[in-house]
Amino acid sequence: MSLFARTIFIGLPALAASLHAAAQAPQPAPAASAPVAPAYRSAFENYRPFAAEEVQDWRRSNDAARDIGGWRAYAREMQGGAQPKAPAASQPKAADPHAGHH
Repeated sequence: MSLFARTIFIGLPALAASLHAAAQAPQPAPAASAPVAPAYRSAFENYRPFAAEEVQDWRRSNDAARDIGGWRAYAREMQGGAQPKAPAASQPKAADPHAGHH
């Protein structure tokens, strides 16, 4: 007999016996406790109706965002940095906006 055949011949009955013994083992009884009914909570319990803020002109909103430093100011604010400040009107603008790029 080949090694494979001997392994199958000897291994299968041993596997079947161990599975049979596991199936015959007594199962622990579930704990006897009274089921608890879940309490009802409405999804609308803390509902607050939508309250829209006053919408301003989009040009003024864009100008205000540019004046405080654009998206970088909002990113600093989200990271807990300094609050955005409006730049002084006397600051000269850069001649070439791409001068700082490398």
